[in-house]
This record gives sequence, C-alpha cells and structure tokens, in this order.
Amino acid sequence: MKRIFSLFIAIVLFTMPFTASAVNDTPSGEIISTTVEILDDGTILETVIYVENSTASTYATKTVSGSKTTTGKNEDGEILWKFTLNGTFTVNTGVSATCTAASYSTSNLASGWSLDSASTSKTGNKAKADFVFKHKVLFVTTQTVEKSLTLTCSSDGTLS
Repeated sequence: MKRIFSLFIAIVLFTMPFTASAVNDTPSGEIISTTVEILDDGTILETVIYVENSTASTYATKTVSGSKTTTGKNEDGEILWKFTLNGTFTVNTGVSATCTAASYSTSNLASGWSLDSASTSKTGNKAKADFVFKHKVLFVTTQTVEKSLTLTCSSDGTLS
C-alpha cells in the first residue's frame, strides 16, 4: 500500500508543472512580436502578438487566426490583468485580407481589478478592441487603464 501511495504522490508531483502551465491562459501559437510600454502611473503594459494557425482553403485563399494580448503589470512585475483580442482573417494571397471575426477575453485579474468596459469591431483587414480596467479599494477607483488594440493582417497573411 505504501508503494502505491508513493507512486501516486510521485505522479502528482511530476504532473504539477504541466497542470499549472495549462491554466496560465496564455494564447497558443507562434509569437510574432512583443512590445513594452510604461504608463505615467508606472503600470507596465506588455503586448504580444501570436499567430495561431494558417489554413489553406484553396491555392490562393487561406484563413489566418491570431491574437494580441496585453498584460498589465505593476512596478514589481506582478500581473494585474490580461486582455486578449482574437482575430480571424480570410486572406486572398497577394491581393487582400479581410477580418471575419473579432472577440476578446480577459484573465489573471489581481485583487481589486475589474474590466469596466470592452468592445470589439472589425473593419477591412483589422480587428480592434477598446477596453478599460479599473482598480478599486473600498468602492473608490484608485487607478484606471484605458487602451485600444488593433490586430492587422496583410495580404500575405502576416499579422501585426
């Protein structure tokens, strides 16, 4: 019985790092670019563009999906919130790209932080999101972060 229990504990401990990373809510796919911006209040905004997949429908047409994730961090590097803009594009290779879907998601909200408002839109080859996060202490807003994200797809299927 001790051997079975020891084996069970070993399996649980071995799989814990994999379980933690699966819950991380980080988009999957290849990282295209990363940018960092520091706001006047010291909030660090790290924005990463991911391309998730590219599927050829016909010889000249393909579908490209990707996302743009902004992570808000404090001066100590602790994550305050994450906002992800997802976009799907139909690409007529070398001719045009059209955004066919745009959506958003949030995760990793630290204590006191909430998404106050958010919206998405799609126009031509662009997916866009506007969002506002607020930090409240005892019902009083102490910090507000307002941001817009745009995910653009070129006629060759490159996201930016």
